[in-house]
Amino acid sequence: MNIEFKMNNVIINPCSPLYGRLVAENSIQNQDILSMQARIPMQFRDPASAPLRKLSVDLIKTYKHINEVYYTKKKRKAQLSHSENRSNKKEKKHVHNDGHDDENYDYIIKPGEKFIDRYEIDTLLGKGSFGQVVKAFDHQEKCQVAIKIIKNKKPFLNQAQIEVQLLEKINKADVHSRYIVKLKGHFTWKNHLCLVFELLSYNLYNLIRNTNFHGVSLNLTKKFAQQLCCTLAFLSSPELSIIHCDLKPENILLCSPKRSAIKIIDFGSSCHVGQTLYQYIQSRYYRSPEVLLGIPYDLAIDMWSLGCILVELHTGEPLFSGKNEIDQMTKIIEVLGMPPSYLLHGASKTSKYFDRLIDSTYVLKKAADSRRERPPGSKRLDTILGVETGGPGGRRKNEPGHSLADYLKFKDLILRMLSYDPKKRISPNNVLRHEFFFKHSTDN
Repeated sequence: MNIEFKMNNVIINPCSPLYGRLVAENSIQNQDILSMQARIPMQFRDPASAPLRKLSVDLIKTYKHINEVYYTKKKRKAQLSHSENRSNKKEKKHVHNDGHDDENYDYIIKPGEKFIDRYEIDTLLGKGSFGQVVKAFDHQEKCQVAIKIIKNKKPFLNQAQIEVQLLEKINKADVHSRYIVKLKGHFTWKNHLCLVFELLSYNLYNLIRNTNFHGVSLNLTKKFAQQLCCTLAFLSSPELSIIHCDLKPENILLCSPKRSAIKIIDFGSSCHVGQTLYQYIQSRYYRSPEVLLGIPYDLAIDMWSLGCILVELHTGEPLFSGKNEIDQMTKIIEVLGMPPSYLLHGASKTSKYFDRLIDSTYVLKKAADSRRERPPGSKRLDTILGVETGGPGGRRKNEPGHSLADYLKFKDLILRMLSYDPKKRISPNNVLRHEFFFKHSTDN
C-alpha cells in the first residue's frame, strides 16, 4: 500500500528520497524532479534516513537517539561543571592570612622559598593536627634541618610556645643531645611560629613496616629499649619532671638509617608533672588505663606506652589495637585480665567500660558484637610473644638471643611496664636494673 501526505499542495511519499517525490499538481515535469534529485545531498538519498521516516516509522528510534544525545551532553556538562568546581576549590586554597594559608590555616608550602633569608624550603616531610614539617637547607650553618611550621591558630600557637619552653629546658639539661631531638632555634614567618630541629632519619613505624610487619630481633628491641628507658629516666629527673604524653613508634626517630641510635621527637602534648592540662592525651593504641579511666596521671603513662611499643617492635603488630576507647579497654583486658577494683572505684570514667555488680565487683560491659568478645585474660602475652614457640609466629626459632630464657625475661619486663596500677608500674629509675638488660644472668 502506498501512503501519501499532502502538505501545501505538495504530495509527499515516504518511500521516495528527500520527503519522497516532490509533485506540484502536475506543474513539475519529470526532468525537473530528476534535476532536483541530483542536487539532494548524498546522506538524504537513502530512504532509511529520510526525515519523514524518522518521524513516523522510526519515531521510537529517533526519540532514543535524541535521549542519548541529550543525556550525553548533560553528563558532559556536569563533568565540566565538576571540573570547574574542583579547579575553583584549588583556586580558593589561598583563603587565609592574605593568601598565605589554606583552608586549614596551614602555611602553603612553596619549594625554593627562603624563610627569614636563611632557610630554603625543600620538601614537605609530614603533616599533623599541629601543622606541617618541612625539610629545609640552612644557608647560615650549611646543613639540612627540619622545620615544624605551626598552624596559624591561637590554640596551636599556645601549645607550640609551651613546647619551645620545654625543649629549651631539655636541651639545656641534655648538652650532648643524646636522647631528645635538638631544637636549634625558632622564629615567626608570616604569622606562623616555626621551630627548627636537627634533621633525623625515619621513624620506628617505618622500620616496622620495612620488616613487612614481622618485627625486629629481640637484640635490636633491647638496644632501642635501653635508650628509651634512659630517655624516660632523664625526663623524670627532678630538674625536668616532664611527661611526654604521646610516645609511639612514629615519634621515635633513628639518627641515621644505618645505626640503632634513636631520639624522641614531638613534645607538642607534653607537660610538667603536676601541671597536666588535658584529659584526652596519648595515641589510642598506647593510651594508659589511667588516662582511659579518667584517673590523675603522671610519668607512669609514658612507661605504659613504652611497654606497648617494645612488644610492637618485636612482633610487628600493635599490642592493643582498639577501634575506639571502649574497644581499647576490652583489648587490654583480654591480655591482662580485669583491672583491680580499687582503681575502678575512684575513676571518673568507670561506667563507660564497666557495670558494677551488687557485691561491688565490676564486669566489662557487653560489646555490641559479643560474639567477638574474649574473656578477660584469655589472650596470653606468652602466646603473643611466642615465648615457648620460637618467638612471634615461630620466626625466631634457633636464632641466637631468642632463647626461652631471653623471652621469659622480656615478658617479665613488659608485664612490669604494663601494671594497671601506675604506682606499681616499674619506674624509669629502676627499669634498667631489670635482668632483661643484663648480658648474662650473673651480670651486675
